[in-house]
Amino acid sequence: MYRLFFVLLIGVLAGCGEHEPAAPEKPVSRLLAAEDVQVAQKGAVVDSLPFTGTLNPLSSSVVGSELEGTVLAVPVREGETVHRNQVLARIDSRVAREALMEQEAQLANYQSKLGLARIKLEKQRELFQKGFISKLAFEEESSNFRIAEGEFRVQQTQLMRARKVLADSVLRAPIDGVLYQRKINPGEQAQRGVNLFSIADLSVMEVTASIPSQLVGRLKLGMAAQFRTEAGGQTFQGRLVRMNPVAMSGTRSFAVYIRVDNRDSHLRAGQFVQGGIALSRIDDLVALPLPAVHDIDGQPWVMIVQAGRLVRQSVTLRLRSETNRQAAVSGVAPGQVVMTGSLLGLKAGDAVTLPTRR
Repeated sequence: MYRLFFVLLIGVLAGCGEHEPAAPEKPVSRLLAAEDVQVAQKGAVVDSLPFTGTLNPLSSSVVGSELEGTVLAVPVREGETVHRNQVLARIDSRVAREALMEQEAQLANYQSKLGLARIKLEKQRELFQKGFISKLAFEEESSNFRIAEGEFRVQQTQLMRARKVLADSVLRAPIDGVLYQRKINPGEQAQRGVNLFSIADLSVMEVTASIPSQLVGRLKLGMAAQFRTEAGGQTFQGRLVRMNPVAMSGTRSFAVYIRVDNRDSHLRAGQFVQGGIALSRIDDLVALPLPAVHDIDGQPWVMIVQAGRLVRQSVTLRLRSETNRQAAVSGVAPGQVVMTGSLLGLKAGDAVTLPTRR
């Protein structure tokens, strides 16, 4: 019996001495940051030619005085909207009015002379036809009539000039727009030929931009453009309407002009802008940030997250936009999660955990 007890005890001790095999360690899963991943979706990718430029009104005008005199009234101020033919200033017109009255009186005098010369000519014609006067006498009367007629026409011209001078005593806006410069005040002396007001129609603006000569050949009239002002924020749309065929002096750049609808008055003349002219555009493919697409030996690929692991996925790069830092690719399905951040310390096959959506 003791022998059996020792046998059992040895068996128990032997069993306690054996170790079970260790369970395999779970791979450490790296938690990804929200800014390092993006859900793939279709979107527009535009390859643009970047530009910088300055906004200018398409239509502007300056108004000066054709009459010297004291300014009586200036009913407009800088920054106000004015309309075509609106009064900008009134200049003392007493001298011009007196000159007009004098010219009207002179015209009446020459009109009377012309009437008398016409009557004399008709009388002389009757006498000449009846043989009572010579041909020379008739031709002299005809010459007197022509002289009177010429003097009357000259006086008509003088009267028209006097009326224009009087009309010039009232300065009017030649276009609809915004008054952005006023150089005269009531009581001051207006000088002939000096610009007093500046008006700009801001409803249509143009961006004047310079494009290097090696790139201008890629542009065509009608191409769409978008830009932002120095203030940032809103993106504005425009269209390429003109290209200067002669390079700017001292440079190898060409001036191009982008027209913009500004009826909402969000843009201001003189603003500096930055943007791009669309050379090509793709709308029906997955759009990814440019850093998400890796190109090794001409074989583009992206890193996607699939079943909790990183998977290297080959793609075809259809369009690359350096201006907008975007790429249009095929080979990635909408809805797949793509790594857009740095892959430093990561490789295909690594276990990862997506960030929790908030």
